[in-house]
Amino acid sequence: MMRLKIIQQQVGHSHRSTTAIYMGVSDEYRNHLLEASLKRRIGDDWDLT
Repeated sequence: MMRLKIIQQQVGHSHRSTTAIYMGVSDEYRNHLLEASLKRRIGDDWDLT
């Protein structure tokens, strides 16, 4: 649990549960979530290529 708290402080999350979400997923899934979020915020201007 100490490792989670250290990472939480480093990334600036207010809640450990937020940090835990990112610690338990694969890189591929994390990248998928990031891309989806950017597309929602930026719209059609977002493209990985």
